[in-house]
Amino acid sequence: MASIGQKSEAVTLTYFHGWGLAEQARWVLAAAGIEFQNVCLDTPEDLKALRDQGDLLFGQLPLLRIDGLRLVQSQAIVRYVAHKVGLSGATPAEAALVDMVAEAAKDCRGPVTGFPFASDKAAHLAQLPATFEKYFPKFEAALATSGSGHVLASGRLSYADVFLAELVEEYEVMQPGCSVPFPLLAANHATVTSLPPMKAYLASANRFPFPHGDLCTAYVANIQAVLR
Repeated sequence: MASIGQKSEAVTLTYFHGWGLAEQARWVLAAAGIEFQNVCLDTPEDLKALRDQGDLLFGQLPLLRIDGLRLVQSQAIVRYVAHKVGLSGATPAEAALVDMVAEAAKDCRGPVTGFPFASDKAAHLAQLPATFEKYFPKFEAALATSGSGHVLASGRLSYADVFLAELVEEYEVMQPGCSVPFPLLAANHATVTSLPPMKAYLASANRFPFPHGDLCTAYVANIQAVLR
């Protein structure tokens, strides 16, 4: 912790120029009201420098610099932020429920992170319905069981709610209208994205657009350039 009069270190999230495995962390940081800066790598030397400095425990991105820590592994990053600001649940039972829903949302998100690298984009999109039909009814049921509009029956916002909102946001880009049969999921998305810090993030330069077309090509080229 910074001492009185000492300038606090800026919160930075280091990744490539795009969504990928860092986007869930960006949404949770935004929902938590934590200001952060994106730091995007461009060259293999950028990545080597981080590894040589010992900033990447497992040599991989994303990397979150916060509270004097160097955090890696996307879900560890999210959980640290969630615990820090009270988005993890108030009891061990609530925390377990939040983690279960969040882990399922991460699994459902696989086709999203894989989209930029698919050689046949049309074929990739054609497989999406099978994925969201597997998961979306279960997410809807979880929200119905809580009865609060959020994952937790208390109505308290959790990082699982943020994950579900981010998931709907991404799937709606790739499969417009997919959330219409799931009114509770759609309502959760509307609630989370209307939070003032979330609205600010989504309208900011920190927010990367969905990687399709030329943006997709540039995103993949950036990753390949850094990892070559």
